[in-house]
Amino acid sequence: MQLVDPGAFWYSGLATGMLGGSYEPGEDQVDPRRLIERHGGEFIEDRVVAMNPHARSARLAGGGQLEYDYVSINVGSRVDTDAIPGMADDPTVWPVKPISNLWRLRQHLEARFLAGDSPRVAVIGGGPSGCEVAANVTALAARHGHELYVTLITRDERLIAQAPPGAARALQRILAQQGVVIRTHTAVVRRERQALLAADGSWIDADVVVLANGLETHPLISELGLPTHPQDGLRVAGTLQSIADQRIFAAGDCAALEGFALPRLGVFGVRQASCIHANLLASVTGTPLVHYQPQKRYLSILNLGRGTALATWGPFWWQGSSSMWLKDVIDRRFLDNYRSDARET
Repeated sequence: MQLVDPGAFWYSGLATGMLGGSYEPGEDQVDPRRLIERHGGEFIEDRVVAMNPHARSARLAGGGQLEYDYVSINVGSRVDTDAIPGMADDPTVWPVKPISNLWRLRQHLEARFLAGDSPRVAVIGGGPSGCEVAANVTALAARHGHELYVTLITRDERLIAQAPPGAARALQRILAQQGVVIRTHTAVVRRERQALLAADGSWIDADVVVLANGLETHPLISELGLPTHPQDGLRVAGTLQSIADQRIFAAGDCAALEGFALPRLGVFGVRQASCIHANLLASVTGTPLVHYQPQKRYLSILNLGRGTALATWGPFWWQGSSSMWLKDVIDRRFLDNYRSDARET
């Protein structure tokens, strides 16, 4: 058993809280080397840059090559910085993925606060990630005694479109109270100097831009030569195997489950992982595979900074410090399970 990974694993559940200063970066990471070696596997600190399903081989960024009998791909998705002209290669533009970007963004903002600067921040994307980022950027500024001009931009008619309308209205009210300017029905078409040009011809001041929209399939998936969904990743059956190659499994943001349109939330990837684990073992032993059945309702809790959160479960929602307490308990317990599993006995 081999695990290929660039290094420390960053957990999305604590990521925006880490951006806002509620958690330190070490609290949001797990050492994958210790975890895999604790269970007798081999850790390879590298990245897979290409795969050949016919030869059952993978090429590494460091130049090496691996052969496999079965492989599980869990590379997530990435933010498409090329979707808006002027964004790519701009050092003032921060995609929310990889998650380590949020730690670097926090360091960047804290350095500017220390220098007495309060940059204008624009967050593009009105989904869960964009809303959490906007809230926690203001929380970080408040910790340092600064006020930021933050604009949250979405092309949709409201925030968190998948949530109950009442939750979306409450979220908009809370963000406005934190000083966030919300612009709905707004599509950004270009980044130019320290501003963003909207499709309606208006300009939005932005010294710092956070991209929390435009997720796209990881290049590794699109280059496999196997059936994919243009936006959602490798097409997999209920067993989480590629519909064209039963030796390749995929989960999370890089997998498109046939017959379902799942939101990109970690709760689905976590449950898919146990299914893949069972099916990898079943494939080796020749026993029947199990099928993953996504839950119809799921708990989603958004960290809104300053000790509060917004929780939704189906049509129900609640906001306040109790939601944040619950989120903290769930996220810490999740990470502690992996940390304790990686310790030597």
